[in-house]
Amino acid sequence: MNLFKRKVAVIGSGSWATAIVKILSDNLPSIYWWVREPEVIESVQNNGRNCMYLSSVAIDPKHVKVSNDLVKTVSKADIIIMVIPSAYLHRTISDLEPKHFENKSIISAIKGIVPERMEFITDYLINHFHVDPQQLGVISGPSHAEEIAWRKLTFLTSASLNPELAAEVADYFNCDYVRTNVSDDIFGIECSVVLKNIYALAAGIFRGMGAGDNLLALFNTNCINEMIHFISSIHPDKDRNFYTAPYLGDFLVTTYSQHSRNRAFGVMIGQGYSIRTAQLEMKMVAEGYYATRCIHEINMKYKINTPIINAVFSILYEKAMFRQEMYNLLKSMK
Repeated sequence: MNLFKRKVAVIGSGSWATAIVKILSDNLPSIYWWVREPEVIESVQNNGRNCMYLSSVAIDPKHVKVSNDLVKTVSKADIIIMVIPSAYLHRTISDLEPKHFENKSIISAIKGIVPERMEFITDYLINHFHVDPQQLGVISGPSHAEEIAWRKLTFLTSASLNPELAAEVADYFNCDYVRTNVSDDIFGIECSVVLKNIYALAAGIFRGMGAGDNLLALFNTNCINEMIHFISSIHPDKDRNFYTAPYLGDFLVTTYSQHSRNRAFGVMIGQGYSIRTAQLEMKMVAEGYYATRCIHEINMKYKINTPIINAVFSILYEKAMFRQEMYNLLKSMK
């Protein structure tokens, strides 16, 4: 398939969406970009910048056709890359119907679960828009948008049950500062993207409480073991190497990096901020907050032993004392 025959649209206007637009507009003659905010459209068209997120990133308006008409943007594209925070996905695409996704490939770059449906993104697209599983993919990896904006070398993974689609999407993203591997483990990668945000939030709570690197290393080791146990329990019929970039790599960058909004949110909780105050302080969505409730609900069906997720849920949604919950976790850690 000729790379330039398939038209691409990016749906979303946040930091990660802006970084993806930057990559694709560097690689392709033109792309479509849906954003909600009129001021972002004006800023991109007139100044070549997203005035709200990653405003230092130059975007050539000659290569990017930006619009706030979602149906029109989707209709023009063959490959649609979803980069909307999971908490807003359902309401954002509520005007779309299954017919709008016919004969199109849908790639999720979303790092969460649809809270209204308690479904992973690909399951949501299959169940509510009847998207063919062979036309679904996930793009993920240890990738903070800020570093991509600075053109720092980043490794991503393009995952799909369809190897041709996975390879095609990888080609779209490959450039001098992005290398993209391919995988068929769409479920494992999508699930790890969700879980690592919860664990980063938990690690942030410990950091906010004053924990040092020694304790955080122990804690993160237990988080990794819990993540592996959870994914393997829900989807056991897959031989996957968790000690690779889309799993362990993404976990590490999210739990340790200063750019991690989930870690930052957890730090504020560990410093004594109320949940509401921490949310107001955050300029961007901390996916781990919503993911915690969703994973907790999903796990009611599977009943997997997840003490770390359970503790975070109690802190965020049951008003449990964060210090007591975190100290209780330490009693069973090795």
